Amino acid sequence: MTKTITINSDKFINALEKISDKEVEIKGASISDALCAYSYELLKGPTKGDTLNRKGAHIVHDELQIRFDQLDVFYAHLDDAYTGNTNVTPLEELEAEIETEKYHVTGFKISGVEENKSVILSGWKEVTNGIVKFETPKIKYSSAYLYLSEMKERVQNAIDEVELYMNGKTAPQDDPNQVHMSFSEEDAAFDNAKI
Repeated sequence: MTKTITINSDKFINALEKISDKEVEIKGASISDALCAYSYELLKGPTKGDTLNRKGAHIVHDELQIRFDQLDVFYAHLDDAYTGNTNVTPLEELEAEIETEKYHVTGFKISGVEENKSVILSGWKEVTNGIVKFETPKIKYSSAYLYLSEMKERVQNAIDEVELYMNGKTAPQDDPNQVHMSFSEEDAAFDNAKI
């Protein structure tokens, strides 16, 4: 059985132009204490190929945290957490398993280019007496990993959110122009009231 794929040439060309317009490529990110640290490679200019590391000073937005949380199921699967499941178990069923709740992805690293691209997830899992931090094996984007297409899509979603964070999308901040109310006078009057 063969499948026919129809590609809209205008959308395809627009997507290629968008990719070629990028000036940086995210190579890794991690969330710690609600802040995001990330590394990126310069794709244009005289220092093309240089990799820079930055530590964000602003709290991550909810969407970024959600994208990292959506990688937990792969982290658990790569640690062989789902011993009772077969290789045909849908990813949604694995996400609903109680074992998934013990795994927390805090970062990822992308290495290689084109057909040699691969990803490593890092984070921690809960054990009886605390947590264990570890990294997954390197998963090549050309490998036969069972949930590879879903993992690549979710890693890309996380990268997209890291790019938005890099460009200023953060959790809502206190507005310095907002009026702060103090009830100290009322509290003092109540404390000094006579019966």
